[in-house]
Amino acid sequence: MKALLLLAFPFAEIYLTFFVVGKAVGGWMLLLWFVMAFMVGRQLMRGATKVIMPQMQQVQQGQSPNMDGQLLAAFCQALAGFLFIVPGVLTDGFAVLLLLPPIQKLFQRQMHMAFAARSSRFMMMGGFGQGQSPFGRSPFDSSNVFDGEAKDIT
Repeated sequence: MKALLLLAFPFAEIYLTFFVVGKAVGGWMLLLWFVMAFMVGRQLMRGATKVIMPQMQQVQQGQSPNMDGQLLAAFCQALAGFLFIVPGVLTDGFAVLLLLPPIQKLFQRQMHMAFAARSSRFMMMGGFGQGQSPFGRSPFDSSNVFDGEAKDIT
């Protein structure tokens, strides 16, 4: 079902943009819309990177990022900027929705629930320390090593 929606989205985008909106406002106005949406998207992504990049540098240094509302809003802003850059009416509509605070709060709740579920699964596995695998016991664990001798049988 999801694959069908992914395949139907480009067709709906093209039909709605060029046949419905293009006929209603004209080709030049549609081109102006795309150029203006591109400029808005570029500015949104530029502003979002000012918030996201310091957090990503902290992650590269091994520190945990501060997952507050400002970072999530910046991620939503960056995604909205990308959607504005992609030409089309549906993607522009989704971009506008991503900029609304109630939608961002909904994403924040979903993100916290996903992180809580993953951290609880991680804790049930006992975490993984040095030499351990996140998939269970390591094959190099000393309890899995057997000592013995081999003989050639002729």
